[in-house]
Amino acid sequence: MTTWALLAGTMLWSTLLQAQGIFISGHVSIAKAIQTVEIPAIRVPAAGVTVRVKGTSSGVISDSSGYYRVAVHELGATLVYQAVGMKTLEIMVTDTARLDVQLKTDATELKELIITGYTELPLEETTGAYSTVKMDRISNTPLLPIDKALQGQVAGLQSMGGSGQPGSVQNIRIRGTGSINAGSEPLYVVNGILINTGVLARNNPNANTIAGIDINDIEQISILKDAAATSAYGSRAANGVIIITLKQGKSGKTSFRLSTETGLAIKAYSNPANRPLNTAEWRSLTAEGVQNRFPNQYPDAAGALEYVDQLIGVNPSVDTDWLREVTQIGKSWQYHLSATGGNDKTQFYISTGYLSQTGNVIATGLRRITGSISFAHTASKRLTFNTSIHISHTRQHGPDNGGAFSNPVLAAYFLRPSLAPRTPSGEINVSPPDFPAGSLYNPLAIADMDKRQTSNMKALTSFTADYNLFRNFKLTSRIGIDYNILEEDQYNNPFYGDEVNEQGKITRAYSRYFNWIWSNLATYHRAFTDYSFQVTAGYEAQKSMYYFNQTSVYGLPFHLSVQIPSAGSGSQSAEGSNSDYAFLSKFALLDFTYRHKWMFSGSIRHDVSSRFGSGQRSGIFWSTGLAWQLNKEEFLKTVQFIDQLKLRLSYGFNGNAAIGNYDWQGTYAYGKSYNYLGKTGSAPVTPGNNNLTWEFNKPLNLGLDMVLLNNRFTLVLDWYSRITSNLLINQPLPGTSGFNSYKNNAGSIRNQGLEWSISVQVANSKNFQWSIYLNASRNRNKIISLPGNRDIVSGTSIYRSGQDLQSFYMRQWAGVDPESGAPLWYTDATRKKTTKSYNEALLTLAGSASSKLYGSLGSTIKYKGFCTDFLFYFNHGNMIRDAWGSYTQSDGANVNFNVVAAQLNRWQKPGDQTDVPKYVYGGNNASNSMSSRFLYRGNYLRLRYVTISYEVPRHILSAFAFSGFKLFVRGTNLLTKAADKNLPYDPETNVNSTSNFDIFIPKTFTAGLQANF
Repeated sequence: MTTWALLAGTMLWSTLLQAQGIFISGHVSIAKAIQTVEIPAIRVPAAGVTVRVKGTSSGVISDSSGYYRVAVHELGATLVYQAVGMKTLEIMVTDTARLDVQLKTDATELKELIITGYTELPLEETTGAYSTVKMDRISNTPLLPIDKALQGQVAGLQSMGGSGQPGSVQNIRIRGTGSINAGSEPLYVVNGILINTGVLARNNPNANTIAGIDINDIEQISILKDAAATSAYGSRAANGVIIITLKQGKSGKTSFRLSTETGLAIKAYSNPANRPLNTAEWRSLTAEGVQNRFPNQYPDAAGALEYVDQLIGVNPSVDTDWLREVTQIGKSWQYHLSATGGNDKTQFYISTGYLSQTGNVIATGLRRITGSISFAHTASKRLTFNTSIHISHTRQHGPDNGGAFSNPVLAAYFLRPSLAPRTPSGEINVSPPDFPAGSLYNPLAIADMDKRQTSNMKALTSFTADYNLFRNFKLTSRIGIDYNILEEDQYNNPFYGDEVNEQGKITRAYSRYFNWIWSNLATYHRAFTDYSFQVTAGYEAQKSMYYFNQTSVYGLPFHLSVQIPSAGSGSQSAEGSNSDYAFLSKFALLDFTYRHKWMFSGSIRHDVSSRFGSGQRSGIFWSTGLAWQLNKEEFLKTVQFIDQLKLRLSYGFNGNAAIGNYDWQGTYAYGKSYNYLGKTGSAPVTPGNNNLTWEFNKPLNLGLDMVLLNNRFTLVLDWYSRITSNLLINQPLPGTSGFNSYKNNAGSIRNQGLEWSISVQVANSKNFQWSIYLNASRNRNKIISLPGNRDIVSGTSIYRSGQDLQSFYMRQWAGVDPESGAPLWYTDATRKKTTKSYNEALLTLAGSASSKLYGSLGSTIKYKGFCTDFLFYFNHGNMIRDAWGSYTQSDGANVNFNVVAAQLNRWQKPGDQTDVPKYVYGGNNASNSMSSRFLYRGNYLRLRYVTISYEVPRHILSAFAFSGFKLFVRGTNLLTKAADKNLPYDPETNVNSTSNFDIFIPKTFTAGLQANF
């Protein structure tokens, strides 16, 4: 009876299994790779692995911890395990026991992953225009901060900055400038946190907040460029998105990495024509100017020289090279130590770093201390969480730029060489007759006695929890904080300089930015035989709060060590402000793949922003993308040399909200500027616009991805056109309104271009590898419409429909009259008629500050343990304006200032052919007034960096407990070739292509080592 009962039970159980299926569960892992060697004993959970029953459409995807549970119809079925970059594994099901498997990497199938901030996808399965930065090329770089290091690394991204101040801010443009008066910088996202970037300091235009992020702590940088890539960020995606992912822990034995680097920095570019004159040259040229001005009074040079020496007070025996006095050899030190490790449950990463740089101009430098901790833990099969904390403290010191008398670069070009920097006893010279009250200052004294310092404490912290609610469905909650505290101290001594009449001045400013963001996501993914998809829905809230106060006091003690506001005895002033902005967002994302050939993506996002009028705060933004893998079609499968051939198409609608927090409101201001007779006063300062709303951006992208010859040749080609409408513009108002302008939505701009990236692996053997990489971008910017189609003129620039956004507008220089040496300007657009009167010259377009073509060419060559890596950067098509040419090339107009060597080529006698007018004491008929004379072609080629390294073989290191040891030397900005031989300053300028007596861009030489143990 028992036997029959057992048999009946077995048959019943078998019948139920056949009807309902057998559930097989298990865990998928991959072998941990150390130095490219797989260690089977060290396993890492494999999330996102497709587990399907062979011959059916049934399947599941392993969860974030690597666990899976799949139904099979019967024992003997075969399970197929597939994952990107892994070798496919097939296992027959012989019983119902737990089935754990380990996958091995497949080097031929390993694909690059793109982290978008909300999702993570293999690059080959994306529909958008993405690029990733090769971190091994920019880690341990002296190019600080991150935005400087990005130059030349990615097609379509332009990194511009005219200052060599350590830690200074760069202008980043992705696919052109898309706005007139709103921001054009990309959105930065760090570990899912939408951070505040740029210059957050109140009084320091060079304080770059992202200088606090150590490049050595970054795992990946992704650049998102088109609608399919960026529109998940909706109203803030118009100018592109830069995703920064910080390093996280990895399972395995705890490993350490120590890197250190030290080096020197000098001036990167010099033009002999822009050399300040020495005393003999200046005296002779000035005397010639006196003769040209007063020919009857001073018929000979000797009399003119005597007049110059007596009137101006020149000491012919003094010959100071002020440019040499204010420059120095900058020095840098950098150290970074990290540790990572863990097991299949818990992983950690911890690091600390120190950096010190001094600039190539006196009184410039930066120090930074960083610390980073990342911790991830798998609490259960369903719950995982991780936290990340990155803290830094930077201290930057440097002078004003531009026309400030305290600017040492200005002083180097303006101060006469006959002025002595030091007294005969060796002390710094601050006394008349060389430095009388009201004159330019001795820059050595200002550097020694004054202080201008900005400190920034930055904290980036995030906490993320993932919960697998059920199979293939995951909930994610992440809260992040971007916290910045800035302390600015400016001390003007009571003895000499700007505030000597007030007996010194101290200004102390405090700024605090508290920016939090809370993101909640629900993700569902499913894979079948022919298709797979992933759907993500999310809700996000963000608020950023700004607090500021500043105190200034005068009447300081005559003691340089007392530099605190409470020590002031004279008048005091105080000011403060606070502001905030907030965003509320709901969004949905879809990624769909059919037979690994067709990919479709879509996104929709609803944003609400506090920066717009009460009835205009809401906006809906969307994108769609399509990609076709031609190489997986039957008609191309037999073509052996094609590894990938993908066409991409995307279009969408996103926005720009980068304006002031209260531009939409009519506001009044209170403060000392409005008080009257000791009574509190106020006045309207902005008219407001309750209808103000988003700037709209509609990007269209066509792309081609091609990989040939077993991954030895790669081409990525993109054509794009993006139209920005509803521009956030400062629209002029009649003077009777009491305001100059108001913020309004009007006008449109188009950026259209082509970008391509090429990578070629020339050789790839065991001992020798050689690769070449090229990227280039061509962009054309055009204003489509403006309010009333009226020109808007701003200084030397103009906004005009049909023209480039950054067009220069000035009088056209026609050269020098060869008979008289008088300056000439054109009076008509045909450039056939000239005039000697500046006021009669025609104001017209004079080129653009926008580059037309830019990119880079680089190569990496490896032979055994030796490696050489270099990168050339090129730029073409823009004009550069010398903002101070009217002083340094004044033709005698500014007699108390020095001039540059280009003035030596002046006209001297009838028949002379030159573009430098006759030198006349007091000026030559307004020849130095702003015109296209001071515009130069901005084309240049620069050897951006060269790195030569040697990696010690492992068999030698094994005896010293090292797993890796590398020595390297590196140089940056080593060679610069400017196309315009008359270009006075470095061709690498700010986005407005205007030189402004900034700290010189450095040429650096460094050496260092990297040890893994």
